[in-house]
Amino acid sequence: MREIFKLNCMCEKLFLCAGFLLLAFYGCSEKLPENNNSISNIPVEKTETENRSEITFDFSIELIGDPIDTTGEVWNVKGIDIYTGDSSTPIQQIKHVNTLTPVGGDFSGGFMVEDYNFDGKSDFRLIKLDPKTKEIKFHFWLFDKKENGFVPCFQLDSLPAPQFDYANHFVLSEFETDSSLISDTYKFSNQSLVLEERNVKIFSQQSISIRKYKTEKGQLILVDEKHLTGK
Repeated sequence: MREIFKLNCMCEKLFLCAGFLLLAFYGCSEKLPENNNSISNIPVEKTETENRSEITFDFSIELIGDPIDTTGEVWNVKGIDIYTGDSSTPIQQIKHVNTLTPVGGDFSGGFMVEDYNFDGKSDFRLIKLDPKTKEIKFHFWLFDKKENGFVPCFQLDSLPAPQFDYANHFVLSEFETDSSLISDTYKFSNQSLVLEERNVKIFSQQSISIRKYKTEKGQLILVDEKHLTGK
């Protein structure tokens, strides 16, 4: 019988198991069973009250992989198994993930559930660490109603530091170049990200230029430009 190490988090219960991580999402007031050696004993329904979209995640997740060192704080996640109900057989298996993800004592936000494309269905993302640059990126999986399962969203994966405006259904992304700061605003249309607006601040020793672009007929069009001169 496999040994399961239990860690209580605020609104998540993280189980560290031999060879994989098992995440079960359920209410913060719930208590863990004293002895838990089977996935069939784990509640799998929870409303993520901390998430601004207040979606419900009706699945339990196994992150399959190995710790990269003795601290166990970062895992090489190789695959994801997804379960519903009390079944011990996954309804979906995601393979060849191969990402370094922080787990830590509180899971450090390495795995997060949200409605990332604003369609009312729960999605999830996994942190991807770059050991060389220490840069943090994400892998996103969105629930596809037609497929009745989770599918990768490479468009979201490619965005620098994506943020989500749940009130207006915008995806925001900001990044820097050597002399400018670029802020992009996206919306989902037919399950694809569409760039709606871009704001560019260009810095020089004498001034700052601010350019605003909007997408019209599939092309970015300059709609406003300002120049701020230093004193």
